[in-house]
Amino acid sequence: MELLQLTILSLVQGLTEFLPISSSAHLILVSSFMHWPDQGLTIDIFAHFGTLLAVIFYFRDDLIEIIKNFNFFEKNNLGANLFLATVPIAIAGFIFKDFIEINLRSEEVIFWSTLIFGIVLIFSDKFSSNQKDLSQISLRDSLLIGFFQIFALMPGSSRSAVTMIGALFLGYTKSNAAKFSFLLAVPTLSIVFFGELVSINQEIFKINYSELIYVASVSFLSAICCIHFFLKLIEKVGFVPFGIYRIFLAGFILVF
Repeated sequence: MELLQLTILSLVQGLTEFLPISSSAHLILVSSFMHWPDQGLTIDIFAHFGTLLAVIFYFRDDLIEIIKNFNFFEKNNLGANLFLATVPIAIAGFIFKDFIEINLRSEEVIFWSTLIFGIVLIFSDKFSSNQKDLSQISLRDSLLIGFFQIFALMPGSSRSAVTMIGALFLGYTKSNAAKFSFLLAVPTLSIVFFGELVSINQEIFKINYSELIYVASVSFLSAICCIHFFLKLIEKVGFVPFGIYRIFLAGFILVF
């Protein structure tokens, strides 16, 4: 595969995975515009692996504290809440994986999910009470955000967008909604990565390892930059610009 294709796709994956704008929609647009052949599942998996490593590295201190203080029976325990929020998508993904692969991976579905969740993101920003922080998160709130995350199984919805939408509707501040979404990416993307890694079986041995390392590295670095600047930006500008961007993005998808 050409170095230019690997570089751009990895950059796009890293920069869009944690923004509420849908990485799958961007990857489809870029590939269509450049007339590139499909990069294959293995490249996708290791691009996701790079973003997983990025969020683990960026929040390493938080994650160490979460692991050290994990207690499922303690009120407002962040580790327990992250665990509970992961359960709905793990169950739904296991049950509906084949249905999604067959029926939902189309440009039409990505167009509608990009558009609809862009509108919902704007509404969630406008109507959020913007008062709660992560020290107040309950098992109930975590489970509700976890159910929102099920929408991430729909291509074009954006895992970050739907979890942030859920947190905003529950009254969390913009920065705390973003941080919980990022922390929730660790168990969620881990399940996705190892699940997809098993599914490719022997195909991984036919791939150029230098390509996989390169893809993961570029995704890793671009994702770290994305997380850092997004957390600084979100309290200043809110989510409305991202919702508007999604609406325009849906228009581009319709054209291409």
